Amino acid sequence: MNPICSIVALFICFAFPTTTFAAEYSVIVGFHQQPGQPEQDLIQGVGGTVDRVYCLIPAIAAKLPGQAMIELRGNPLVAYVEEKKVVTTIELTYTPLVLESFTAELIADDTEYQATWSVQHIGSKEAHDRGITSREVKVAVIDTGIDYNHEDLNANYRGGYDFIYNDADPMDDSWNSHGTHIAGIIGAEANGIGVVGVAPEVSLYAVKSLDGGGFGTPGTIVAGIQWAVDNGMDIVNLSISGPDSPVLQEACDAAYEAGVLIVAAAGNTFSGAATFPDAYDSVIAVTGTDLMDQRGFFAPIDPKVELAAPGLSIWSTSQYNGYTELHGTSQSAAHVTGTAALVLSAGVGDANNDGRVDNRDLRQRLQTTAVDLGEPGRDEQYGYGLVSAAVIPPISINLIREQADSRKWLHLRMRHIT
Repeated sequence: MNPICSIVALFICFAFPTTTFAAEYSVIVGFHQQPGQPEQDLIQGVGGTVDRVYCLIPAIAAKLPGQAMIELRGNPLVAYVEEKKVVTTIELTYTPLVLESFTAELIADDTEYQATWSVQHIGSKEAHDRGITSREVKVAVIDTGIDYNHEDLNANYRGGYDFIYNDADPMDDSWNSHGTHIAGIIGAEANGIGVVGVAPEVSLYAVKSLDGGGFGTPGTIVAGIQWAVDNGMDIVNLSISGPDSPVLQEACDAAYEAGVLIVAAAGNTFSGAATFPDAYDSVIAVTGTDLMDQRGFFAPIDPKVELAAPGLSIWSTSQYNGYTELHGTSQSAAHVTGTAALVLSAGVGDANNDGRVDNRDLRQRLQTTAVDLGEPGRDEQYGYGLVSAAVIPPISINLIREQADSRKWLHLRMRHIT
């Protein structure tokens, strides 16, 4: 070897000793039983740190060195170790038209309905004219947050939480006002300005589980779902898309068993399969239609599709008292969520004759009152058909929500609003 090369090699060896840096991974560790201190000790014992302990599902969010994941997967207490995945809002290119305010000429009778063709199209005005407006129904929008100062949302906003920054200020900071747009479709106020929502007196809760770029993880979504159950939400809207996730499915299943109705966007997959979490049986998967009730060009084709709703050229609220147009199954899901709130406020009754009134009855009402589209009966393009608020049955019933334990409710509270 060249003497100079030998000296350089020796210098490198001594001056820069080899150091191995263990990679750390964000994971969710699922257990066969509800985790307590022993399970936390187990994670810490393999060099991990505990980020969040879930109570809706038996799991812990943690950071682990790579070798620890192998060790935990072989531990009999552990059901699974899920590495970090990404979930996002469901986006389409949209027309960035923001109206800071409406002119005096536009503020006239039914102007809000004229601005929101989709709300009229599914029969919401007929329900509103009958006094069905979803007062006291609780809806959690698990999304990028809500601009709760918006003039069309502030009277219906009731609170929430931010799981991105872990504080009680779930303000929407997204680039396209995604969460605020969804909230407006569901529950913009009937106040004579701007737009009107499907359920204009619903109680809106912002659960910020996605950041300003529209990104989150199954862990932040699960935290949001757990918050919804713990705080007695009636309905959860999930206009998000992500890969299959055992932890997310477990959380959706648990929330559904706890009495929460979960509505999700089926995904903008352009005739592809539905995405997750909407493809889970515990979730209502909503596809998108246009003004002529045709399947949107962005919509999926999948037997998991359960309902259809408008999703093209949808005007709704945006940040800073603005209004904008967005497209996609995210917007479609919000129409179904709003309609579910109307049906719930009108009264559901024991639709499935199982001796109790709960979210399953609400789900069945949405199915049986939908306007059939496409092939007769349920099909993979439209599901049961276009969601309808015009045919809500005027059932009068008042069932008190009973708490079965600290995490589950057997019944939903039904009230007839007059």
